[in-house]
Amino acid sequence: MVIIFKRLVCFLVILSFSSFTSGCASYRFGRLPSPYIIDQPNSTTQENVSVAVKFLNSTEALATFDCEMNKRNISPVFVVIENKSDNTYGFRKADVDSSYMPCEESARKCSRSTMGRVATYGVLGLFVITWIIFLPMAIAEGINCPRINAQMKSDYCSNEIADATIGPGRSLSGVMYVAPFKSGEGFSIPLINKDAGTKLIFQFQNTQIGSVGTSVQEVVKENKTESKAASPQPTQNFGPK
Repeated sequence: MVIIFKRLVCFLVILSFSSFTSGCASYRFGRLPSPYIIDQPNSTTQENVSVAVKFLNSTEALATFDCEMNKRNISPVFVVIENKSDNTYGFRKADVDSSYMPCEESARKCSRSTMGRVATYGVLGLFVITWIIFLPMAIAEGINCPRINAQMKSDYCSNEIADATIGPGRSLSGVMYVAPFKSGEGFSIPLINKDAGTKLIFQFQNTQIGSVGTSVQEVVKENKTESKAASPQPTQNFGPK
């Protein structure tokens, strides 16, 4: 009986700890790819404007966003745009993909909740000896979940690529949250020339889930301009603030 009792206590402690650590005990936002076009192996250039995209696979997404995004029907795409032309270009996420999800929605889908562990804590509550273990954990989760969810929303939104006007010698980078891609599915980024009212379209192909292939074709070319000597600085950095 003593051995059985000890094993039961050990099991309950492990169950309590596992439930706690899988919930709101911790959260960490990782690092995004480099925001510099020179560091991107799959960039393409038109009229002195360069664009690169990287589809984050499930492992990279988990390491960066601390969320199994593939299970929540979210595909994060890192975008880098560098304008070395003399023209000004406009970028809007809604023009890129109809399945674009605002950062708030992505954060909501990845938000932490104690509801999935209520049953576990309820079972633990049947054993008086574990009350001293699971009650503080349940209280801690009730406190930590709102804080972690707020931090998650802040991180997801601060690292989302902005709808912006990209002037000469400027660049833009960040994440887009869209619906999952199929292998071979195309991904196009249109940029509007604010000076001429015309459009550049940069097309990429997702050759396999989680990776970006070479660009396929370039559509609607503008008049060529001279490249500026100065290297632009990214207007949006990676990592949480």
